[in-house]
Amino acid sequence: MEGRSLAAAVVLAGLIVIAAGTALLFAGGPPPAPPRPKAPSPSDVSEALKLSATVYRATLEQDSHVYGVPPARPEEMARPFPYFDEGPRKGPDKSAGEQPIKVGGALRTPHLKLSLLVRKEAGSIEGQTFRADHLVLRIENLTDRELAYRVETRVGDESRCNTKGEAAHNAIVLGPHEVVHRTECLYRKDERIAIRSVEVMEIPTLSAFYVSRLSPGLVLYSPRTSAGHVPRKGTLCPQTFSWREIRDGADRGEIGWRDVIDFYARHNCDDYVFFGGYRYRTDPAAPLPARAAP
Repeated sequence: MEGRSLAAAVVLAGLIVIAAGTALLFAGGPPPAPPRPKAPSPSDVSEALKLSATVYRATLEQDSHVYGVPPARPEEMARPFPYFDEGPRKGPDKSAGEQPIKVGGALRTPHLKLSLLVRKEAGSIEGQTFRADHLVLRIENLTDRELAYRVETRVGDESRCNTKGEAAHNAIVLGPHEVVHRTECLYRKDERIAIRSVEVMEIPTLSAFYVSRLSPGLVLYSPRTSAGHVPRKGTLCPQTFSWREIRDGADRGEIGWRDVIDFYARHNCDDYVFFGGYRYRTDPAAPLPARAAP
């Protein structure tokens, strides 16, 4: 009996302690310990590191080695890259216009010479290959500099161009005094094209390799004239950015070719992604790598 009484007393004491603790909790006692802070995920750490100036500098050094060019310095990549709108102009207000070019004709700008010629290229209809005369635009870099460029043209009937062949060329970058040929359409007698716009940007050597890897059809180039694009070295960039955001921004007049090219002239597309708030860089003191506003 005495043992049972002792056991009962122990149980009763335990219940009293539990009840007292519960009452203390509901009576406004000390708050529970705060939860332990959550450790950042590896992806968060990786993203933060990529946006650091130290990692950016190391990326430039590594990429310069990969492409076999002189080491690019952050100071060089931070300066504004000269941009030029050299498209046709008409009227006293210098408003945008079109410049027609016929076969054998040419248009010269401060950076480029554009010539129209006829050349036989391989085309395709329903999988069947044929050779036919094509309108071909010869584009020559007249300078000693690396140029990112975009030359937009118009043809009389684009539907006739669906079966044209594609001449392999770099649709985004021209090296010093480099010449490329691109097909415009199948040729017929007295055919001509109209030059609608000419844009160029003078960029460093490493930048030329960077932007050369872009897929031109996703960054405001006409698929009709850029389908033959071949990168200078390596493969095309992974599609990590929203090309619809770029297209929609361009349609609203908010994003231009120079904004997208300026970003990727400074950032390796394997590690950095264009964002809609980025604009052509004019401030050499702005941080690199660029980052979206929080």
